[in-house]
This record gives sequence, C-alpha cells and structure tokens, in this order.
Amino acid sequence: MADRRNSSTLASLFLVEWHLEHRLVFRVRSVQGSGWLLIDGIITLLLGLMIYRQWPSSSAWAIGTLVGVSMIISGVTRVMLSLAVRKATDTFSSKLAA
Repeated sequence: MADRRNSSTLASLFLVEWHLEHRLVFRVRSVQGSGWLLIDGIITLLLGLMIYRQWPSSSAWAIGTLVGVSMIISGVTRVMLSLAVRKATDTFSSKLAA
C-alpha cells in the first residue's frame, strides 16, 4: 500500500513539475535556450504518466531510475539554458561597449 501511495505522490509531483515548466516555456519563449525547457517538460510529463499508469509495476528500482532520468534531463536543461543566457549577455554587453 505504501508503494502505491509513494508512486502516486511521485507521479503527481512529476505532473505538477510538467505544468510549471510548461507555463515557464511560454514566458521565456524569446530566450534562445527555451526549447530545452520544452523538451524537459515533455520528458517529465511522460515519466509522470508512466509512473501513474504503473508501467514499471511500481518496483523501487524502476521508480529510482525514472527519478534519476528526470534529474539528469533537468540538469542538462538548466546548463543549456544558462549557457544560452550567458551568450545573450555577452552579445548584449559587447553591443553596449561598441
């Protein structure tokens, strides 16, 4: 029973994270790396639905793997977005200096 509750809580967490990322994508559309947020949101949605539908049969290793995948994708997304912001900042500062 506890595994099922943990699985549904984790699935709900992923679905809420997807909703927030989805809203964020539309707010930062003009930023160069915002496509990475969209990819992260889609993967988070798929992982949440997979856990919710009990695809991995709620085994602990499968849930841990899915959480790990989500964390890696989120980390890569944040790095790519920060690199895009850095590039935009450098471009902006070089235009101000000229």
